[in-house]
Amino acid sequence: MANNLTRVAFVYIEQDDKILLLQEGGKLAYGLWCLPGGHLEIGELFEEAAIREVLEETGYHVNLQKIIHKSVLSVAEYKGSKNDSEKIELIIFKGAINDGELTRDDQALDLKWITKKEAIKLPLRWSFLKDLIIAN
Repeated sequence: MANNLTRVAFVYIEQDDKILLLQEGGKLAYGLWCLPGGHLEIGELFEEAAIREVLEETGYHVNLQKIIHKSVLSVAEYKGSKNDSEKIELIIFKGAINDGELTRDDQALDLKWITKKEAIKLPLRWSFLKDLIIAN
């Protein structure tokens, strides 16, 4: 992908028939529910960013299993920050917890384990997220 894209990585984590979702506190996605994740830092790989962001936002150390979604979104679809480029390269990994304790990041409004049935009824950050939850 081109270097002028904002690059982001997120992780889908399922455990005991529930998925881990956080409620966004950022201005453009305020109140919407999403997977843990965020922006890549300079020189960082998608995998490294995904692992780092999950730890920062949830307190969990994760192992990444596979990529379950890849797309390029417009900045409006992504609902990120004013510093994002016009196009956002997004990768979502499926991951598993290997250590840590649930700890909510102070930028999130909420962080919790939710059944898939409950999750698909929530206001989600991206339109495709409902289908991704159902498919996984």
